[in-house]
Amino acid sequence: MKRIGMQVGLALAIMAGTLPLTIAFDGSSAQAASTDSQAQLRKEIVNAIAQRAESLEIAYKGNEASMKKDIRATLDDAVNSDDYLHYIVKTYGYEASMSGGKAEIDFKFTYWESLSETKEVQKRVSQALRKILTPGMNDYQKEKAIHDWIVTNLSYDTSLAAHSAYDGLVNGETVCQGYALLTYEMMKQAGIPVRIVEGSSRGIAHTWNLVQLGGKWYHLDTTWNDPVPNVAGRVSYDYYNLTDAQMRADHSWPASSSYPAAATPFDQTLSTLNVTDKSKVSFYKTIYEQLGYAYLEDSRTATSLQQLTNKISDAVDKRQKELLVRYTRGVMLKTDMKKAFAGQKGITGYSYSYEDYSLTPINDKLLRIVFKY
Repeated sequence: MKRIGMQVGLALAIMAGTLPLTIAFDGSSAQAASTDSQAQLRKEIVNAIAQRAESLEIAYKGNEASMKKDIRATLDDAVNSDDYLHYIVKTYGYEASMSGGKAEIDFKFTYWESLSETKEVQKRVSQALRKILTPGMNDYQKEKAIHDWIVTNLSYDTSLAAHSAYDGLVNGETVCQGYALLTYEMMKQAGIPVRIVEGSSRGIAHTWNLVQLGGKWYHLDTTWNDPVPNVAGRVSYDYYNLTDAQMRADHSWPASSSYPAAATPFDQTLSTLNVTDKSKVSFYKTIYEQLGYAYLEDSRTATSLQQLTNKISDAVDKRQKELLVRYTRGVMLKTDMKKAFAGQKGITGYSYSYEDYSLTPINDKLLRIVFKY
């Protein structure tokens, strides 16, 4: 008789420093079953997780030569069968006593969210959607309403203690895992195809979402669109419906066929919709502005010191109080600003601020200039 074991802590547990070396279980939720089918074994595991069972005991008959591999693969497949279930599982593993083609398996699980908490999430999500979604909305409008609601109602848990959608909804704070879970549940209930992506961003483990709109997939990161520290009512759109290429500027994730490709720039989608769906033109124009796509246009871009100087002069001549422009020479911005204002007349002073422009290469800056007359 041979005894084997395996335990896995999901990647997001590492971020909070909570990945345990050993776990004690009380066995109060143990279930028992028997099967000689990998498909049935997978089904039993999925059902156990869905019921938040802490343990599952199964007598399994299979191929002796591949039994260890088959058990592990079936367990991993079961945990990955549903994105929400996957990311509320905190740790999972098993011990097995094997003899010939028979095994007595004892699976163990811990969770970030109990079954009652998940049901509370589903109830609160349903209530929220009834308030923010209105008849006649299409998926693009639903997505934005959901995104804005999450960003304005949640805060990032800088203590890294809260990991679930329940934490975010009930206590108001959670980490990226909770944001992604809540986004997943809200999109799913709204009828929008959605996935959870696991990778890293800014040097730390991270999760976000992929959403499908009009048959095309886009990256949506509600965590990084929420300012830290929290600013009441403020919503950012830097990580709203990005392509793989745009997202990889500061996000990384394993190349995998399990994640659908996001290849269509959303500004192109909006431009097409603006022509083909006249009933929503006002919405498409508004979101086009909010997402910053207007600063891809030549009229709102300066690619040289001379162009920047000309735009400033034109704004001063028109007595504008403010000028907002994308400047592609970001590394030279401070020096160029001094030169651009050196010969300006008609103003008593000016101030400016800038931020990275996320839709183009890293040197681009979104420059805001305030004039005093």
